[in-house]
Amino acid sequence: MEFRKIFTLNEARSLLPELRPRLAEMREVWEEVRPYREEARRIAGRLDQGGVTMPGAGEYLRISRKLAKQMSYFKKFGIEIKDIATGLVDFPSIRDGRVVYLCWRMSEETITHWHETDAGIDGRRPLEEPRPEDPYG
Repeated sequence: MEFRKIFTLNEARSLLPELRPRLAEMREVWEEVRPYREEARRIAGRLDQGGVTMPGAGEYLRISRKLAKQMSYFKKFGIEIKDIATGLVDFPSIRDGRVVYLCWRMSEETITHWHETDAGIDGRRPLEEPRPEDPYG
């Protein structure tokens, strides 16, 4: 797995004031697209039958493009969005010589947890105080 950026705990925490409003806006756009998601799934299941149209397709595309643009900001900086609805993001970081994720939800004041890259949110563990020998905390 290749990562665009590796964050220190301090770097990731310093971005939170900027990320919080961006995630809130993204969540609003995500809610705008909600009415179209079920229709898009239904149509996708019938594509092989031909002659399928989607009411409001233009609006769906406009909202989808807006959401993609918002997501590209996070991707550009190497921040991984895991759940738009809860504002869950991961920051690649180094812990004990290996890449892990610093895990943060928009509702949390600061980053207090981490997890292995293959564990997901269910594998979250609390951060300990940064160890002097580990500059990435």
